[in-house]
Amino acid sequence: MEPKRELRKRMKLKRSELSDCERQAYDSIIYEKLISSEEYLKAKVIFIYVSYGDEVNTHLVIKHALNSSKRICVPKVISKEIGMKSIEINSLDELTAGAYGILEPNSEGVVIKPDEMDMIILPGLAFDKKGGRLGYGGGFYDRYLTKVGENTVKAALGYDFQIIDKVPTEEFDVKIDYIITN
Repeated sequence: MEPKRELRKRMKLKRSELSDCERQAYDSIIYEKLISSEEYLKAKVIFIYVSYGDEVNTHLVIKHALNSSKRICVPKVISKEIGMKSIEINSLDELTAGAYGILEPNSEGVVIKPDEMDMIILPGLAFDKKGGRLGYGGGFYDRYLTKVGENTVKAALGYDFQIIDKVPTEEFDVKIDYIITN
């Protein structure tokens, strides 16, 4: 099995090689699949990553959810030790670049507890069909996911080439429920 570091590097490279045209087309397909999914339609409180760089774009999803009267919260990294909190937002205008350059809430705002969420939409670099997810290596999401309710749907967004036979996992890695791809 390919070591995590090499797999991360390979997937970042593959993602960066997508043309703008391909990325927009794939993101549009993923967006349509997500917003028409039963889990999304039923969810009232959604925790979603704010896309950065060449990740699957979530900005349109966030706008759609807010326009659909869903409560949206996004991650705010507190520290490597503490991890992250989920802060409710009412607009993308409430976000500024944080410590890693990723958009996050620029104020403390309302913290939504992990067990209040109906759906969590996660980023990742590689996935497998058994729910394995390879993140960026910080462990922020895995630590956070241990606190969510058992009925919270954990969905990841990714491009089809990000699905591999087996993602290298550790005992503390939390499995996702499903992946939405192009």
